[in-house]
Amino acid sequence: MKALIFNSGLGSRMAGLTENNPKCMVKLYNGETIFERQIRILSECGIKDFIITTGPFKEQLYDIANKFRNLHFDFVANDDYKKTNYIVSMNNANIFLDDDVLLLHGDLVFNKNLVIKLLENKNESVCLYDETKSLPEKDFKCRFKDNKLLEVSINIFDNDCYAFQPLYKLSKKDLTLWKNKVAEFVSAGYVNVYAENALNEISHKLNIQGMSYKNDYIDEIDNEIDYNRVLNEIKFFDYREQPITVSGDYFKSIKELIGFNDNIFVVCSNRLTDSVKKEFVDYEYSLFTDFTSNPKYEEIKKGVELFKKRDYKVIISIGGGSAIDVAKCIKLFSSLENEYDFLEKKFKYNNMRHIAVPTTAGSGSESTQIAVMYHKGKKISIDYGCALPDHAILCSDALKTLPDYQKKSTILDSLCQAVESFWSKGATEESKEYSKKCIRLILNNYKDYLNGKEECYEDIITASNYSGRAINITRTTAAHSMSYKLTTDYNISHGHAVALCIIPVWKLLLEKSNSDNALKKVLIDLACAFGTEDISNSIDIISEFITDMKLPNIRIDTKDIDILVKSVDLNRMNNNPVMFTYDEIYDLYKSYKL
Repeated sequence: MKALIFNSGLGSRMAGLTENNPKCMVKLYNGETIFERQIRILSECGIKDFIITTGPFKEQLYDIANKFRNLHFDFVANDDYKKTNYIVSMNNANIFLDDDVLLLHGDLVFNKNLVIKLLENKNESVCLYDETKSLPEKDFKCRFKDNKLLEVSINIFDNDCYAFQPLYKLSKKDLTLWKNKVAEFVSAGYVNVYAENALNEISHKLNIQGMSYKNDYIDEIDNEIDYNRVLNEIKFFDYREQPITVSGDYFKSIKELIGFNDNIFVVCSNRLTDSVKKEFVDYEYSLFTDFTSNPKYEEIKKGVELFKKRDYKVIISIGGGSAIDVAKCIKLFSSLENEYDFLEKKFKYNNMRHIAVPTTAGSGSESTQIAVMYHKGKKISIDYGCALPDHAILCSDALKTLPDYQKKSTILDSLCQAVESFWSKGATEESKEYSKKCIRLILNNYKDYLNGKEECYEDIITASNYSGRAINITRTTAAHSMSYKLTTDYNISHGHAVALCIIPVWKLLLEKSNSDNALKKVLIDLACAFGTEDISNSIDIISEFITDMKLPNIRIDTKDIDILVKSVDLNRMNNNPVMFTYDEIYDLYKSYKL
């Protein structure tokens, strides 16, 4: 099967976004262009042959195609793209249309599962519709009879019409009938109509069946408004579709995901060095372990220097959140020419595969696009779409050898993240479900976990993953923002520092909820996740949880409080359900003790 992608349009309604590039080359939330995304997803689904029609800036499409060296591309120019519609482009591609084909427009953004469903559909020819959407005013609609496609047009609004998107799976037989009719239209001078005008005349001879996409995502980008909407909507489908493997042997699972001849770059803690050397003895690999638990910019630079010495196919991170964050940063940093671009967050899309294996149950970093590093003692948050690992492997056996303090601090981080995510301004129903699942799994299992009962380990590492998935939607709030300086200045773990912050922040939110009904509702809903409808009781439950950790006592030195307050990340504070004043933050630090 081949893919035919129409990329010969001007994109004139995209304003400045298409001034120097075709529409398919506008970038999405992760820095990936629409064209790159389409090729990546279709190739991951087994499509290896591509026919690309071109108009302006065709050299840019050639450059992208050259990055996919294992794929075959035929480019078909439409030199009259300013005066004609894509019916001419389809006719120009006629000689290459000698197989079953996926036919699509180059401005479509879709999720991978939709393509999988389309290819697996038992019908040989399939089109896509959504029976739940309102009929768009200016975009394609379709008409069916007994689920067979009868008509595609912008100008139909009847009861048997549905919202439609131009991504087809076509048998060679149906494609041949359509392309022949297209040739007739073009020969007769009908060059400013849609290719679907030709389809409509022969639809009774075709057998194109409808498939609903109501539970998936596909949308076209016609203008700047479409672009901004799609930019935000598609990322939610992408993180839901991150492959997550639950494994009893993570090295075995890694080997099933990589090629034997792939050069691999492994990021892990020193304690895993011997295991990595033993397991990858037959592979070409490099090992990077030269980083600390709060990774520094200079450490990541060393990793990048090592990474750039060879042509690697896969990055594998094995360890806690720090190892995974370091791997994310190396992936992002390695594609930049100027090292300062990294500090200024001028990231680029990088299609290097990253397989993440958490060996702690904390931040759920294996399922977030977020990483943390420190530069000159200041925390820097990295937040970029393509930093989300391409595959996560959850192996509960990895928790068996964790030191006691690390078990406690990571589970605290996981629980506090879930709590903060729940009350964050960015919370959604989906993120709240992840938070609830995390909270319940931890509360039901943490005592057994701390006592070393291995039967609960899978629930604990799953809870951590839910925490990461929640925070990837919402981001953290005041408690996390106020914890980072404590981590470095008081030499305590991140989870320990957040635990210092969560109760005072929660109590202040409770106080403010007395005059804020919306906040009160959120806190009551959160309390229900703790098995109570009383906000104070939920705070008591987590206070008891933290007390059970029996962590070293910490008291904030009064002379440090001004410095701590000034260190607070205002961006994270903006996620807080209500704003805190300087004096309130000062008093919170003053009250901390554990």
